[in-house]
Amino acid sequence: MTIPVYVVTGFLYSGKTTFLNAMLNRYDRSKIKTLLLQFESGEEEFQGTNDYCICKCFSKKELEGQPDQMIRAIHRFVKEQAPDEIWIEWNGVTPFSLLQDFFQSTLLRSFRIQKVIHIADVSGLEEILGRTGTSLPEQIANSDAVILRISQKSSGTGTYQRMRHMIKNINPGVPVYKLKDTCPVNLYKWVMEKKPSPVYSFFRSLLFLTAAYFLTKPVLDQLSFSANTIINVFLGIILQAIPFLLLGVLLSSVIQIFVPRSWIEKHFPKSLAGGMLAAVVGGFCLPVCDCASIPIFRSLVRKGVPLPAAVTFMLAAPVINPVVILSTYYAFGGNLSVVAGRIGMGGFAAVVIGLSFAVFHSKKQDLPNGRFDGVMCSCGCYQGISSISGPRAKIDLFLRHAQAEFFDVGKYLIIGSFVASVFQGLGTGMFLNAQDKAGDALSTIIMMIMAFVLSLCSSSDAIVARSFSAQFPMMAIMGFLIFGPMMDIKNLLMLSSGFSKRFIIRLLVTSFLICFAVVFLFYQIGGI
Repeated sequence: MTIPVYVVTGFLYSGKTTFLNAMLNRYDRSKIKTLLLQFESGEEEFQGTNDYCICKCFSKKELEGQPDQMIRAIHRFVKEQAPDEIWIEWNGVTPFSLLQDFFQSTLLRSFRIQKVIHIADVSGLEEILGRTGTSLPEQIANSDAVILRISQKSSGTGTYQRMRHMIKNINPGVPVYKLKDTCPVNLYKWVMEKKPSPVYSFFRSLLFLTAAYFLTKPVLDQLSFSANTIINVFLGIILQAIPFLLLGVLLSSVIQIFVPRSWIEKHFPKSLAGGMLAAVVGGFCLPVCDCASIPIFRSLVRKGVPLPAAVTFMLAAPVINPVVILSTYYAFGGNLSVVAGRIGMGGFAAVVIGLSFAVFHSKKQDLPNGRFDGVMCSCGCYQGISSISGPRAKIDLFLRHAQAEFFDVGKYLIIGSFVASVFQGLGTGMFLNAQDKAGDALSTIIMMIMAFVLSLCSSSDAIVARSFSAQFPMMAIMGFLIFGPMMDIKNLLMLSSGFSKRFIIRLLVTSFLICFAVVFLFYQIGGI
């Protein structure tokens, strides 16, 4: 039986116990058997008002010195009490990763984290963050919600807004609640609302698109617009993309579960040039398309691979891998100059884009590296993967991680593919009409935009590009072949499942400009 777990974090005297008293002693919780595990004791004590709420306390010394004994004690206590829910009051100066390690134990496998709530006092948060090392920022980064208490010491809305902005920098997108005296009703409802699983979200997206098709089909038929064309194109994109997505998810899970971070740190080239070379070689050797490279990119970033090298791999792999090379060779009738041009310009553009993230490095947090995702919530944390012993346990975690990531990224693939199929159903007439009076440069921009909109799989986009060769110059065709696999609608939506909007927008704009510049300059000096 799975037991839901709610975690409350925050520095000492931030108001965690006060919050727990307000949350757990509600009248409508009188029949919910709750176990509260406290890893910190402050001025206020937890006062359970009914027999259904039981409290168990552990000292900081026990927490840091004897974790195995503590895990066994928790397991024994849970077995005796059989609670419906578990709440945890976490120590404010202890790294959150230690709690994540607890859930790797086979004794606590039935625990599933539902929500992590961080509580802070506005008046002292800025000072505390500056003198607590990484523990407090790590807790904020791993929170699903942050509650800012406005006490009498607070200096007004200016301080609150400044602290809210600071929290958003640590954990972009996290909801922030203002708490003055009592716990808001809507906050309790949000906390108790169960987070949908990736599998549920995947099938919900699929059901929504199916309903949209049947609802809009009569209207589209009246407008002489074939809804069946959209469905056929949509299914074609999905059937091409799913096998590659599955391959990427499996490779991503292998990296995440079986490759220790220490191994990557030891063997991955330390120099920028070495890292970029390793990324290009990896992209050339792995037969993955753009759908597969994004999950692998996510795992590489999580494992500490430098961002420039990870970006280079993600952009180079779908352009220069063996499957793409063969499909391009076949589509263009064995024209080796087209194949060489795609490999050379695509690889060079990927390296330049990756280097841009090294030269113009943003100080703001663009990537949610410190935040654990839905995979950890739904199937257990894997930050402490090195503590798991035995191949069976690792294989089990590998399968659960692959399943969760497939459905997590898959729902964005479905939505992106549907949007792309709508654009394809509308036809490419507007692009072809624009080409009539366009020069080579504008034609290249038109074809790059078309590649973004059509969102073709990189293993088959060369055939479509070949069909446009009668209307567009070769420079425009090459822009289509290079930029399309790097960035399209479905790729952007897949990236949005794990990266900030700031990073995605920067990557899109940089990729477009550099790909255009590389192709344009190459053809200005002679071309193919």
